[in-house]
Amino acid sequence: MFNNGTEQGDPQPVDDQSAGFKLALTVLLIAVLTFLSQTFTGLNIGLMSLDTAQLQVLIDVPNKDEAAVESAKHARKILPLRQKGNLLLCTILLGNTAVNALMAQLLADYAGGAVGFLLTTAIIVILCEIVPQSICTRHGLFLGAAGSPIIRLAMILFYPLTKPYAMILDRLFPQRENLLDRSQLRALVEYQEAAAPGMLAQGQADMLIGALGVAQKTVKEVMVPLDQTIKMYLDDVLEYDFVAQVVQEGFSRFPVIDRGTGQVQGLLHCKDLLTQRFIEISSGSVQALTGDGRTQTVKELLQDLYGAGRERRIFVCGKNTTLMALLSEFKRRPHLAVVAEAEDPGEVTWPAPHIGIITLHNIFEMILQAPVGFSEDSSNTPRRVHRQAGAVRLFDQRRLATMAAESLLLGQDEAEAVLCFLVSAVPAFRRERISEKELLRLLTELRPLQIPKRAEPYRRGERASSVTLVLQGALRIVTGEDGCESTAGPWACLGVGALTKSDEKPYVSDFTATALTDCLVLQIEHARYSQACQLNKLTPEYDELQTTWPA
Repeated sequence: MFNNGTEQGDPQPVDDQSAGFKLALTVLLIAVLTFLSQTFTGLNIGLMSLDTAQLQVLIDVPNKDEAAVESAKHARKILPLRQKGNLLLCTILLGNTAVNALMAQLLADYAGGAVGFLLTTAIIVILCEIVPQSICTRHGLFLGAAGSPIIRLAMILFYPLTKPYAMILDRLFPQRENLLDRSQLRALVEYQEAAAPGMLAQGQADMLIGALGVAQKTVKEVMVPLDQTIKMYLDDVLEYDFVAQVVQEGFSRFPVIDRGTGQVQGLLHCKDLLTQRFIEISSGSVQALTGDGRTQTVKELLQDLYGAGRERRIFVCGKNTTLMALLSEFKRRPHLAVVAEAEDPGEVTWPAPHIGIITLHNIFEMILQAPVGFSEDSSNTPRRVHRQAGAVRLFDQRRLATMAAESLLLGQDEAEAVLCFLVSAVPAFRRERISEKELLRLLTELRPLQIPKRAEPYRRGERASSVTLVLQGALRIVTGEDGCESTAGPWACLGVGALTKSDEKPYVSDFTATALTDCLVLQIEHARYSQACQLNKLTPEYDELQTTWPA
């Protein structure tokens, strides 16, 4: 009986071990299936929510920081999968359904009825749906890249089943990129500016909104009405007081209008007026004269400019011309256009009433959504008007002659005007070499000098220690072995190389300058210039600078 008892009791431990092993294997299998279900569910959100255009933007974004480099790395892994949109969708859904069905079957073997229902629902809904979806909505890019190998393997395994369905879906519902039009881009910028103001630098949102509106706006919406512009008429006489008043308005260009028709006939630049020579006539007025001694009008000045090859013609466009079209025209034309009362967009070649002026600066203001400092129609700053007033006085021969005769210092207005020219036209006076504060201080210490006719301030082969700025008059310049001749007039700078030479290596003139008329000039000594540079902690490091000649 002992042996029989032993033989009958032996199978019990074996059955317990087998049941325990089966339970452990089932739990392990359910854990693996749960992980796969979470993966498919999460990647359904993480991958399908990423548009191919968005992924390409992440890859191509310039000036990447460390975070952007990581995002681009993840996007490169996801993009090939996302480009197979319907095949990816079929693979994820088939894999998720198969895994959930197998998991429910395994759970049914251990728990049936209400308990099985609750257990299956808890695992699938909570662990396999809610949790992975909530995580992947926040970290879809990273998790999508991490789970891409699983999806690639699933694509291979399910390919015979998913490919036919994907081909049908591609035909019925072809994949499209979610691109934004102008209005949607504008709405996106406005929303981002309101939701996260710090993501864009100050003014960037306004600039983007303005740029997006360029294609829709017409020149009529941006132009300056003609009756609000500072203009001149063809029959205006170029008297000194009249020109001084116009120039001191602070603008660089002035439309010239036919008083009879109201049409714009041309443009005069401020420099055209500043270079005129004004003579006091018997009546006591100071006027610009023509070559034969007649009083010069604006029309005659325009004709002289045309004869000299200096175009002052205008581009006329219809009021419905878009700003984008005008910007294209400005690439090959002067940056100013006249707006005509014509419905057709583009250039207007027939007589039509002129209603306004538009410049490149007006378009910039519209894009930037704010006035810009160099705008033609913005209010003049006191500093600019100050310099412009000095420039007007610089062509007043009587004032400069009095200053030279009485050895008076250069006035504040005149010094401001000279500074404005030197900073913009002569490399030796740019801000990286000498500050405007020190340069202005230097200029206010200068006195205009008078050079008599036939004098030679520079001779070829002789040392020179100063630069000469011509305010009035003309000089003949002879340079080179061949004796090439040219003429230097107002605003010409001579001997600039003298400023950057040292005492050990003095400047030697390579040209001869001879005064053709009585000239008024300013001379800046090398020693004073070097002192100003040292005070600004910017010692000149250049041995030579080319002489700058105005056009």
